[in-house]
Amino acid sequence: MARMNANAGRRLVAAVVVFGCTLLFGVRLVDIQLISAPELNHEAEGKRAVPVVIPSVRGEIVDRNGAVMATTNERYDIEISPYNTTIPGGASFTRYDPNGNPEVVTAAQAFAEIGAITGQSVAEIQQIVDSALADNPRSQFAYIKRSASLDELNRLKALSVPWLFFESNYTRSYPNGAVGGNIVGFMSTDDRPLGGVELSQDACLTGVDGEETYERGADGVALPGSMVVTQPVRNGGTVQLTLDRDLQFEAQQIINEKVNQVGAEWGRLTIMNARTGELVAVAEDDSVDPSNISGSNPDKLNARSFVEPYEPGSTFKTITASALIDQGKASPTTPAEVPWTWDPEPGVHFSDSFVHGVRPWTLTGIMAQSSNVGISMLGSKLSPETRYNYLRAFGIGDPTQAGMPSEAAGLLAPVAKWDRQTAYNTMFGQGVADTIVQTAGVYQTIANGGERIPPSIVAGCIDADGSLQKFEHGDPVRVVKKETAQTVLSVLENVVNQSWITPYVSIPGYRVAGKTGTAQEVDPNTGRYRTDYVHSFVGIFPADDPQFVVAASIAFPSRGDGGVAAMQSFHDAAEATIRTFHVPPSTGKYTKYPVEH
Repeated sequence: MARMNANAGRRLVAAVVVFGCTLLFGVRLVDIQLISAPELNHEAEGKRAVPVVIPSVRGEIVDRNGAVMATTNERYDIEISPYNTTIPGGASFTRYDPNGNPEVVTAAQAFAEIGAITGQSVAEIQQIVDSALADNPRSQFAYIKRSASLDELNRLKALSVPWLFFESNYTRSYPNGAVGGNIVGFMSTDDRPLGGVELSQDACLTGVDGEETYERGADGVALPGSMVVTQPVRNGGTVQLTLDRDLQFEAQQIINEKVNQVGAEWGRLTIMNARTGELVAVAEDDSVDPSNISGSNPDKLNARSFVEPYEPGSTFKTITASALIDQGKASPTTPAEVPWTWDPEPGVHFSDSFVHGVRPWTLTGIMAQSSNVGISMLGSKLSPETRYNYLRAFGIGDPTQAGMPSEAAGLLAPVAKWDRQTAYNTMFGQGVADTIVQTAGVYQTIANGGERIPPSIVAGCIDADGSLQKFEHGDPVRVVKKETAQTVLSVLENVVNQSWITPYVSIPGYRVAGKTGTAQEVDPNTGRYRTDYVHSFVGIFPADDPQFVVAASIAFPSRGDGGVAAMQSFHDAAEATIRTFHVPPSTGKYTKYPVEH
């Protein structure tokens, strides 16, 4: 009986022990699988999961028609783990064909398959592996090939070699060289934007890198099928410009030719859509080649048309004439007795560019003869404050917002800071400075019925889904009445048809309106005006149905006639624009105004 009780006791103890162990293991299993599972998985993943950055691709810059101005070329480095080609489980590996059948592949076989794609022999790949292992017997890295193509990458990936790895490399490419280089901009050697649209629109062009992870075994080889994308990559957007690439090319050819022809220090040529303010070409001599920064002129890397103001000279007489007509102080036939020099106040003196007797010119004649004295005599009917307000309304003194970095405002001092000489000089474009883009904007205002449309070079950013996010350039500004603009346009057409410039700027079949400009510039070294000049011409065509404005400037020629070179630049650019946009010929005849009373 006692023995039976002892056996029962032992069975009870055993049962208790078994139950306790079962309970303990059960609790631990619940803890591992449920309570602590996320933490343990995270720790385990951290030991075996390898994060890999998926680089984003910088977006493209394209012209108005989608022609690529800047793009990113993606190339690939093919890398190998030399150590894993020699260890058990690495020197040979199993892969599966499309039907799921296993296949054992040796390292030598893999080398042959890799070399058939990369153009290397088995011996060459083996030498790469041996050299890496000679330096480090546990080497995990060596290059098989740098800058492989996408086709090579895809074929190599299809081999499913576990110790073969791939890394993307991106290089910025500018397929048109210096064409539009001043606008497109360029990148540094470490891929930082340094100028142009590359810099100003960096937020659009820059993408967001993604991330993927794969699990690796104890030997460091990626486990097949373990790749997981943890953060999708988002590539950069596409910046669309208002430029026309082919017209930009022609404009650069024109301005380079004219600058070289007269030995000028610089030249600029801007073509603007009169109705939209879109800049379809912004050409500068010796434009930077973004693909060869070191070979470009270091003084001409930036978009000077936006950042370097200069005194415009007589092209600004159009502003004074517009203000006079808009205020009812003058008409195209308003008379004036104009001497060649004038001293309106003590200490104030200026003259015309040529000696003449007192001439009975009308406002039209004053504009045709480009008389500083005549425009000042009539302009004096307006207060300095009124003239200042018109200058501001025409966009002078405010930075443009075309889409470039650091666009200049020009130079327009408040009236309170004008000395008496400046108060007169501003009527004919001295004592004030602007960029050539701002000058083009003045004439766009006249061509567009008195409404200034802010200039634009960037249309917007095209997102990954293909939608265009338009760039804000500012609101339209009503500067003068529509009737005023039409009258001034007629005056400018008379300037082209009733002065010495007619043969240089006339285009058969098209009515042209425009104005010359000759200005002195201050030498920054002496603080005095230079004795040579910046020559300009700004024209509107067709004058009967204005569609485009062309502004050309040739600075400080050392030989020949800079004024003629500027007019020829306009003429050739206008003809190129007509061809590019299929501008129809003019109809009707212009209204002829008398130049003398």
